[in-house]
Amino acid sequence: MGFLSSKQSMDFISGIIHADTQRHADRIDLTVSKVHRITGAGSLDFGGSEFKPATSEKLNPEKQKPEDDYGWWKLGQGPYKITFNESLDLPEGVFGIIVPHVHAREAGLIANSIIFSSDDTEKSLFMNVTVSEAGCNIKENARIATIYLLES
Repeated sequence: MGFLSSKQSMDFISGIIHADTQRHADRIDLTVSKVHRITGAGSLDFGGSEFKPATSEKLNPEKQKPEDDYGWWKLGQGPYKITFNESLDLPEGVFGIIVPHVHAREAGLIANSIIFSSDDTEKSLFMNVTVSEAGCNIKENARIATIYLLES
């Protein structure tokens, strides 16, 4: 069992914005596509028949100047769902581990880590984050998470 190189990992990841910036020796950075504020409670039960995802509201980034190519999400304290530009298509025996990018942690975001396998049917990759009282500003396409692919 070992980590795949980023060159090997590129075969299983689509939607890369700028490979030269996102690729590292054994990992690939993931970028922000959409931000949703979590607005309502979800429901969990043992069997899954009463499962209900949390409700959310899509937030639109705002450009600081009209000539800017990209806008910013200026997030206040609270829970958010961050959707990535990238997606995975993993073969059997390859697992993905998504962790918050070091810059996201240093910017004060609290985020979950996620493990994916070929059995996962989710096509849209996302992670939940909590923003501290101080807030956090996130630019469109910012690198916010890192994925490591592991082969069994």
